[in-house]
Amino acid sequence: MQIRTWFGIFTLDEDRISGVELFQKDLNAITSRLADEPLLLRGKARGVDIRDLAIEYGFVPSHEEYDSLLHEINIRLVKKQMVLSVTQDRQIIAAVEAIDDINSTANILAERLREWYLLFNGTDLQGSELARHIIGSNEPDLREMRNLASAIVDLYETRSSIEGYLKDSMLRAAPNLSCIAGPTLGARLLSIAGSLEKLASMPSSTVQVIGANNALFKHLKGKAPSPKHGLIFRHPLINTAPKRLRGKIARAVASKISLAARCDFYSGELKENLAREMEAKVSDIKKQHSRKKA
Repeated sequence: MQIRTWFGIFTLDEDRISGVELFQKDLNAITSRLADEPLLLRGKARGVDIRDLAIEYGFVPSHEEYDSLLHEINIRLVKKQMVLSVTQDRQIIAAVEAIDDINSTANILAERLREWYLLFNGTDLQGSELARHIIGSNEPDLREMRNLASAIVDLYETRSSIEGYLKDSMLRAAPNLSCIAGPTLGARLLSIAGSLEKLASMPSSTVQVIGANNALFKHLKGKAPSPKHGLIFRHPLINTAPKRLRGKIARAVASKISLAARCDFYSGELKENLAREMEAKVSDIKKQHSRKKA
């Protein structure tokens, strides 16, 4: 039996220690080892606290140095785990959520600016068009409105910048998902799923209705039919299809999205045939329906 501690491995033979393998006192190496496998940081071996064993077998000369090294190891381990947890898909999710917050804030401020401007001038403009119109005006009475308009335009420009970052990041982190669903829709699917790993683990039937929570709850309560699609309705192959075919097409698209997410998570290599296969499947669905009508 072995007890694997953060500073060494102890082999036990019944109630005694029969072998000891101490690690090098290299904090970087120990931290990497702790990140890869569960090593004992506190506890006992053969009824003796591992803190005392570290001194007995010469890893450290005192309890003070042991505590100091263990403290530093814990700090390094937490930092390493934080770095590993900040994956590119999580950054994409943060960008999507930032865009949603910007949209919400910009829409509220743009509506407030519109109502304010209507009190000054009966011309009814909206959104960025109104904001840019006010910024370009020389009316002295519009000074405070210009400040608000500038803030709104800055928000729109920030959103455009984040959208560009989102597209580039999706093409790097999830090339197949970007190809099948498009960068924006793919990023939103990642956001709802929580990560690329979670999206890759979902069956295609779940991917098909992800984002349709309200409709799904009504269906489970027996108050509505099963939803045919959720967020993936934004896919052009679905929202441009005849209503009677959207369910079948949504299943085909969801199947390829699910497969694309798995390819991205497990290999990261672009599979160019996925998009062609999806388009061929959708084409077959439309042809079969046309033959039935004929």
